[in-house]
Amino acid sequence: MNLLKPEEVSAKLGITKAALPALRRREDSFPQPIRVSQKVLRWDEADIDNWLTAKKEREYGENIRAG
Repeated sequence: MNLLKPEEVSAKLGITKAALPALRRREDSFPQPIRVSQKVLRWDEADIDNWLTAKKEREYGENIRAG
């Protein structure tokens, strides 16, 4: 399991770190973070990759996994 920091998630998605909380509120299907401590959040990279793939499939109506 590769855990990503908020900065890494933002970079992977091509958004700013400040835009990440808004994305989390707007996208109900966005993966929940793993709370490492009270103030430290991390995301499983596989969860982010799976979310991106599912989002692409929903938006473009194609099965990109078979691609």
